[in-house]
Amino acid sequence: MEGEHVRLRTYLGAIVLAAVIPLLTFAVVIIRQDLVERQDLLDRGMHDTARALSLAIDGEVKASLAVLETLASSPLLDRAELETFHALAQRAMQGRKRANLNLFDLSGAALLNSSRPFDSALPNPLASSRTADSRYPDVPLGGADPVRKVLESGRPVISDLWISLVTGEPRIALGVPVMRDGRLRYVLEMAIDAEEFTRFLSEQKLPPSSVLAIVDRSGVVIARSSNAADRVGQPLAPGLARQIAASDSGSGIGDSSEGMGMYHVFARSGFTGWKTSLGVSMATLLAPQKRALAILAGGATLALILGLGAAVVIARRVTRPIAQLARSAGAISQGERVDVDGREVRELQDLHRALAAAGDAARQSAVERERRRAAEEANRHKDEFLAMLSHELRSPLAAMTNATYVLRVSEPGTPPAREARDVLDRQTRHMAKLIDELLDISRLSVGKADLALETFDLAQATTDLVADWRASGRLERHQVVLNAERAWVDADRVRIGQIVSNLLDNSLKFTPDGGIVRVDVRADETHAVITVTDAGQGVAANDLGRVFDLFAQGDQGLARPRGGMGIGLALVKRIAQMHGGTVEIASEGPGRGTVVTVRVPAVPEPAQQPVAASFRRDTGRQRVLLIEDNNDTRQMLNAALTTIGHEVREAADGAAGLAAAAAIRPDVALIDIGLPDIDGYEVARRLRAAKANENLLLIALTGYGQPEDRDRSRQAGFDAHLTKPIGVERLKQAMASLRNAS
Repeated sequence: MEGEHVRLRTYLGAIVLAAVIPLLTFAVVIIRQDLVERQDLLDRGMHDTARALSLAIDGEVKASLAVLETLASSPLLDRAELETFHALAQRAMQGRKRANLNLFDLSGAALLNSSRPFDSALPNPLASSRTADSRYPDVPLGGADPVRKVLESGRPVISDLWISLVTGEPRIALGVPVMRDGRLRYVLEMAIDAEEFTRFLSEQKLPPSSVLAIVDRSGVVIARSSNAADRVGQPLAPGLARQIAASDSGSGIGDSSEGMGMYHVFARSGFTGWKTSLGVSMATLLAPQKRALAILAGGATLALILGLGAAVVIARRVTRPIAQLARSAGAISQGERVDVDGREVRELQDLHRALAAAGDAARQSAVERERRRAAEEANRHKDEFLAMLSHELRSPLAAMTNATYVLRVSEPGTPPAREARDVLDRQTRHMAKLIDELLDISRLSVGKADLALETFDLAQATTDLVADWRASGRLERHQVVLNAERAWVDADRVRIGQIVSNLLDNSLKFTPDGGIVRVDVRADETHAVITVTDAGQGVAANDLGRVFDLFAQGDQGLARPRGGMGIGLALVKRIAQMHGGTVEIASEGPGRGTVVTVRVPAVPEPAQQPVAASFRRDTGRQRVLLIEDNNDTRQMLNAALTTIGHEVREAADGAAGLAAAAAIRPDVALIDIGLPDIDGYEVARRLRAAKANENLLLIALTGYGQPEDRDRSRQAGFDAHLTKPIGVERLKQAMASLRNAS
């Protein structure tokens, strides 16, 4: 907060946090990725296990059906030798203690049961009651369904779970038809106790937290690897049942019948129609994640405690001598010797020496300060004088530039040509007088370049320049990659273009054909940054210190004799310094490429950017309003614009210009800033305020070109700020640029 002071230990604590937090973030990302991969691996393994178990159960059922098919083809059934067939069936079932064979006639009456004597009385399942057993309310009594389905279809049948009328235990049945001469003679059925499937599941050696289950087509549990006594013959838990019923395979999360949260996968057998489900408790599934998070939390806490503790200790060792220096600053400034603690901290000793040197300098500079103040005041007056002189020079130059253009495009002897010659004669004499006056100036500012400053997006300017180079074919032999992020600057657009052009030209020159050149534009907290990276010959370590010297040459890399490090990089450095910026070069050595980084001060993005006029991209005839109080400038610019096909209306002051704008509804208004009645800024504001001028393009024509003048133009609503003298070609280029940007 403004006005508050932050202690050094707070900054050290912030440094600790800045170091620890990215590491923790990275650790969280890595752990999360590892957990996701483990989860995916577990999910695939569970699906594979469920499918494998489903196939294994299919194999068991198919083996049983093969036994039935073999017995169904026995000649004993042809001769109705049922007692002999009963003995054969008993022998066939000797290895299946929990299964038995039944033979039914076409009425559904049981003829024999391999688990009972041949002459035993047997129930007729088709005639038995369908009332459910109280222990298994969702399971039918008796094996009537498989017998009936075989009798109806004449094809093998695999049943869902049912309750035996004899033993009262849950079973499934496999039924096959006994066909003779194309007619159904008997139904041969194998009834298998559900416990056989439970035993099969228990043999799979799964972890205690896993649950395997086989579910029939009606959603009733046939077998279960745990708690089978209570769950076989019962429907699945509602949540799991809905998920399993929705598709043939998949996965989901729900509660088991025991109320335990489960993650389960399931697969449907295309042969039996049953579904095999494999579930793992969520507690087991999440255990690795909980352990990892616990370790991460513990490590983060320990790192923060140690880091903050170290920050406190270091802060105490640093703040004590700093406070002592602060208390002794007055004595040091008077030249007294003061010893301070913290000798082991070199920066504090440097600060002590710097304070002593500053005290000496302060005593010696008292007189110089006053002299400097007077010089700065004189320099300010000089700058004001030069600004006014610039305005006086640009006005006649504007008329001369446009008159020259009229002479170039007009036939000799025509009225426009004669008028242009007269203007040149008058303005030449005027310029000669100005030059004579300039010779009387005894002192000029030397080495101060004139920058045409404007606020613009460096990313867009760089993008446009690269696009122009690409369109011209200058980039076709290389791979130029541009990455431009918005970065606003208050700079000379042309000079900044020189920087990018020189750097790009150097990189293309020293990068082999097909190589990659990267141009990056970004903004940090205080600067707009241009970085050009190439894969060229690089710069030797002993040449890095002098690559920006004028006409510097090296033996290899950018400094090679064929042109590197001549004036291009020196010009880049000087332009950057003119803008208050810096330039740096880095290279890992010959053959390793070069990275050049230019930084210029950044400015905030304008809250309200100038409103661009909505023009078509063609160059057709435009209605142009010209408001200029200098008769020669106005006449020549009128003649020039008329010559290139525009319809021009003149006005010598602001009031006349506003009246003309209301009368002709112009497409473009060229407005001088220094008008005799109301200035050009006010004219622009009034034109912008009128709804009829919503698409009007406003261009300021002026001799004032300082940054504050451009800011005022932008605030008044101008789309462009052009300083005199203004040639027609330059004016055409500006109009076309603004038109294409709209």
